[in-house]
Order: sequence, then C-alpha cells, then structure tokens
Amino acid sequence: MVTRSLSTLFLVSTLAGCATFGQPENQPPACPEPVAQEVKACPEVVAPEPKVVTKEVKVEVLPEAYKSIEDKLVIGQVEHTLVDPSGWTFKSRIDSGATTTSIDARDIKKFERDGKDWVRFNLFDRDTKETFEIEKPVSRVVQIKRHGAGIQERYAIELNLTIGKLSETVEVTLTDRSDFTYPVLIGRNFLIDRAVVDVSAKFIAKTPKKTVKQ
Repeated sequence: MVTRSLSTLFLVSTLAGCATFGQPENQPPACPEPVAQEVKACPEVVAPEPKVVTKEVKVEVLPEAYKSIEDKLVIGQVEHTLVDPSGWTFKSRIDSGATTTSIDARDIKKFERDGKDWVRFNLFDRDTKETFEIEKPVSRVVQIKRHGAGIQERYAIELNLTIGKLSETVEVTLTDRSDFTYPVLIGRNFLIDRAVVDVSAKFIAKTPKKTVKQ
C-alpha cells in the first residue's frame, strides 16, 4: 500500500514538472496571436446629378412705333388745343394717366336722329361767356368712377383736335369742367404713338390758334 502511494505521488510530481518545463518563473503566459478581422469598406456614395431648373423668360417686343421718339412731337404739361368745328383754342392739361380725352361741355342734351343717339352741347368761353353749339352722334356712354363721387355717366363723341403739328380725330368725353383749371384734358388716346410729354415745359407745341380760351 505504501509502495503504491509513493508511486502515485511520483507520477503526479513528474506530470506537474512537465507542465512547467521551459517556462521562466513568475512569467505570465503568452497572449494568443491576434486574429485579423476583415474590415468591410463603406459603400461608395454617389452624388445625385444636379437638377437643372429652366425658367421661361418672356421678352416683350415693342412695336415699331415705340422704338424711337424722333418722329414724335414733344409737348409740355400744358398746351393750347384747337377744337374743331368751333375753331376755338383752349388751354389743356396733358395727362398721360387719363385713358380718354375730355372737354368742358355745357347744356348737354341727348336726342335721336335717324334712329341713332346724338348729343347737343355748348363749348364755353370762360372770359366772354360766349358759347359755341355742337351736335355730334354718340359713340358710346362711358362710366367714370370718381373717388367719393360714385359713378358718373358721360357721353363720348368724336372731335378733331390739334396740338402743334398733330391733328387727330379722337374720342372725347363730355363733362362740366367748370371746377377745373383747364377746360380740356388730353388723355392717352390722343398721345399714344404721336407725342412725348416734357413735364418741365409748357406751351412748346406752337399750336395754331385763333382765339385762346381760358
């Protein structure tokens, strides 16, 4: 029994000595070699194609009449206007903001002739109080909306007006302009394609005049 125990102790000692053979005392066991890990590359980021935004730009082509002013009459902010058939000349305000020309008319009366609407009215001389009666067919009835005064209806007729070298038959509305400084207001329907307004000047058109009416 004693012999077997000694044999077993010897065997255990031998095995323990074999396990530590060749390793320095107090030396920690060597670390295992690191295992290389596969690094996955990030996917390539492709920038989107730039979006091209197109915008249609309309270029206004001006008619030939607007391309130069050499052939237009230069007039001032106030001019003399010869009104036919009266042959009288009135001072007139040039107003490019007004659509239609208007004239000081008194005693306006509508009547019918040959089934059509006509109008009879008087031009008025503010100095001598003379009147000149005119009868004309009505071209249309214009509704004028004035600030604080509601809607006013005016008869429109055609009259021949002359300023400087310009002589044109245009539509004119009839209204009592006794509260205005000038008996005639020249609007765009007379000016367009014909005249350029110099707002710093007055009476530069040299209108042929017979009798100037204030």
